[in-house]
Amino acid sequence: MNFADLATSIPAKIEYHIDRAHSYLLNGISRYRHPDASAFYNELNGGGYNPNALIDALVQQKLIYINVPKCASTSIKMILSSLVGRRVASFDQLHKRIYSRLRSPFQIGVSAFHRLATDSATLRFSFVRNPYERLVSAWADKFQDRYLVAGDSFIDKYLAHRKAIDPSLPRGEHRMLTFADFVTYATATASLRVDAHWGLQDDILNMPCLALSFIGRVETFTRDIVRVLDHVHADQQLRQAAVMPLRASPHQSWPLYYTQNLADRVYRAYERDFDRFGYPRAISATPAIFSGANA
Repeated sequence: MNFADLATSIPAKIEYHIDRAHSYLLNGISRYRHPDASAFYNELNGGGYNPNALIDALVQQKLIYINVPKCASTSIKMILSSLVGRRVASFDQLHKRIYSRLRSPFQIGVSAFHRLATDSATLRFSFVRNPYERLVSAWADKFQDRYLVAGDSFIDKYLAHRKAIDPSLPRGEHRMLTFADFVTYATATASLRVDAHWGLQDDILNMPCLALSFIGRVETFTRDIVRVLDHVHADQQLRQAAVMPLRASPHQSWPLYYTQNLADRVYRAYERDFDRFGYPRAISATPAIFSGANA
């Protein structure tokens, strides 16, 4: 962390922890005063895929965003963070509430979230991505060129599950995970909620009590994000920033990573995603042109 980051992070941390303390107090009161809201939150939190990590709630803008990782989430969080008046020092900070000031259901309060979620004027939205491409992006971002030793949270998860999946999978100081090996790991854990970066998109979006108003696609991000921008009456500056490429996981054109065998295994593991979101089983030789979103 440089000095500029340090100067902004200390007040941000104080503000964040004060806000957390206020949320605990507010939610404790709500359990008694607003039992319907409390029941709604308990059902969401009990059955949803990590809702307090994956849901951003913007009360004033009447927005609820369910974050499906590796589906333009950095681009979307940049937009949302701008809407709440924050400018972060790095893309990584967009994914940390302490800096982005994007608030979870717990943080805005059980009652406030219940009102927001059930308000017909609220836009409840998310974005999805072709499962084949999303898996390549997850591997490139979290595993490519990384040695398989403890100390990285994603490597640690892999090492914890590796033996049960296939003891022949690589590990160790001089070993790395090929994309084919990652497919073995990801398809074995896709439905187990091990990690949302390669978990089923359908599972993430099946939040109890929370029906979505709109699901956009990464492949048509420039067009689809307009629905969100129109909802908040975004100015021209934000509209232009929203479709600027931010960062992309470093990898070749994603169809090049697939053999027919790998594609068949991914399709079987992620069939719910292909079916629900209408992605073709066949791998196109000419994938969709980059749409402006963070990949």
